[in-house]
Amino acid sequence: MSRPQRKLPQNNIEMRKTIEQDVEAFLAAGKKIQVIPMGVSGQDKMGRSKNIVISRKRRAALA
Repeated sequence: MSRPQRKLPQNNIEMRKTIEQDVEAFLAAGKKIQVIPMGVSGQDKMGRSKNIVISRKRRAALA
């Protein structure tokens, strides 16, 4: 299910209204917002990689 395309908000008031509408639609779809306690991080405590690969292409050497 994709969201309909709409123009980007021009100012902070429009942006806040857009976010509020998005949150209302999210909740109306039966989804829940998870509250994460302060100090909790998504980082691995052991410093290991999350195996996220953005690109396998090697950068071209700068001349």
